[in-house]
Amino acid sequence: MGTYRRINVGSGRPLEHLAHYSRALRVGDMVMQSGTTAIDTEGNVIGVGDVAKQVDAIVEIARQSMGKAGGRLEDVVRTRTYITDMSVADDAARALGKYFCDVRPASTLVGVNRLARPAQLIEIEFDAVDGAEKNAQRISSGRPTEEAYGYSRAVRVDDRIFVAGTTALQDGGGVASPGDLYAQTQITMETIQSAIEEAGGTMADVVYSKAFLTDVTNSDGHRKARLDILGDLRPPLTLLGIPDLMLPEMMVEIEVEAIIGSANDRQIIYTENEQEKARGYSRAVRVGDVVHVSGCTSIDADRKVRAPGDWAAQYDMAHEGIQAALEKAGATLDDIVRRRTFTIDSAEQNRPYGEGPPWFKDSRPVSLGCRIAGLADPEMLVEVDAMAIIGARKDIEWLSTADD
Repeated sequence: MGTYRRINVGSGRPLEHLAHYSRALRVGDMVMQSGTTAIDTEGNVIGVGDVAKQVDAIVEIARQSMGKAGGRLEDVVRTRTYITDMSVADDAARALGKYFCDVRPASTLVGVNRLARPAQLIEIEFDAVDGAEKNAQRISSGRPTEEAYGYSRAVRVDDRIFVAGTTALQDGGGVASPGDLYAQTQITMETIQSAIEEAGGTMADVVYSKAFLTDVTNSDGHRKARLDILGDLRPPLTLLGIPDLMLPEMMVEIEVEAIIGSANDRQIIYTENEQEKARGYSRAVRVGDVVHVSGCTSIDADRKVRAPGDWAAQYDMAHEGIQAALEKAGATLDDIVRRRTFTIDSAEQNRPYGEGPPWFKDSRPVSLGCRIAGLADPEMLVEVDAMAIIGARKDIEWLSTADD
């Protein structure tokens, strides 16, 4: 187990205390920003009706909170954007890209059903690695969108590869194989594989994957293509149904991360009956001190959803699943540095923040929560995924931008 400098940064907003998360967090050489919206210190939405102004406000919040932890926007290696109205997606991508036109992080942009308030159009996560501005290798496909939106197909820093959200977009601007999820997934995975190989890795080095489908109820084609491409490989997976992607013909967007050299030096974790294996993923993977946990739900060993209709119970079961996977990896919940919660749009959140088990009251990882279109089973209401670094729970330094 390594020794990591851990800094948690708060903004002083009450929700961070109630929901047990930090606005930004440093662990080792990484600085991560929670999913951030354009909210001022009084709780008002900045830039109502103007997505570009909301992007500007989010970037400024990130600059302050990541900076408090010693991070820099110039070292950002990944951005992840969730947007509620795809008609303004181009404006949002260009507004964000102007800040990163020189450093070109790997970027993902997907539609979601809603955020905490109707006036919030966009939420963004950021990941930075110290020194990435000068030391990162940036992989480009040469497509005009990467130039216009200021991102790279993939970014390599040391032994880590961050691959942007990838689709079946063609060089000419159209989308390949409209209506065919199997073909779009296959093309997307092949593009990812090419980027990883150009960065010096292999698909066997993948330690994390997230797939966004515009129709998650018809995911068999995606699963089959994933199995055909990955063969015996089983990286963690979070599978989410979303309302739309950048172009209406796009059916799937996938992002991954890889650690070079991890193919033969990893611990692969399944639940007791290994139900994940046949479906093309593992419950979690540990490489060194890093543990990535697939999206967890309330599904049982017989693939039946427990506590149908009860969001709070399913939320707790998801965390119990994460906890069980981490224990097999030699980690604890307090080692988690990032978690994301995805709730289906129609679910009733039947327990307010601050009630229920205090899963992260002592560690407060960075966090994200949003509403999506669906999950793999129609009775699933919530899915939670996580990244942990073993030893990150120790000697946390607590800072706040409210002190500035």
